[in-house]
Amino acid sequence: MSFEVTILGSGGALPTLNRNSTAQFVTCCNRHILIDCGEGTQLQMRKFGVQFQRLDIILISHLHGDHFFGLVGLLSTMRLLGRDGKLTIICPKGLPAIIQQQLEIGFQKLDFDIHYIELTGKEQQMVYEDKSIEIHCFPLKHKVPTSGFLIAEKPK
Repeated sequence: MSFEVTILGSGGALPTLNRNSTAQFVTCCNRHILIDCGEGTQLQMRKFGVQFQRLDIILISHLHGDHFFGLVGLLSTMRLLGRDGKLTIICPKGLPAIIQQQLEIGFQKLDFDIHYIELTGKEQQMVYEDKSIEIHCFPLKHKVPTSGFLIAEKPK
């Protein structure tokens, strides 16, 4: 099994022509995980050949816009491309309400289920587990509650 990371963006709050907003794509044990989803993430995914429909899990570290402003657009594109499989979004408390409000205001209805796991950014815990991987979150020091993530392959 392989573990691969593709940096889709690392430009922080101010994207430039050479560096997009924060987003990383991780493949571990045939799980496809997006960490953060700043503006322009869809374009970067296309540039690097990341297939939107293969995403299993999206991890959002905190509620500064450069880490989640691209998420509603990505979800809408996934709907337009015919996604019907469940998606897990592990995110700060409050993000599901923000997403729902944006979808409603934009007259969008998703045709797939989203399973949200809301975090406080204040505790270390395992937030996802299946037969092949575990995802743990841990608090980071930042101006707002923020979680870092550890993605680990389970021992065979």
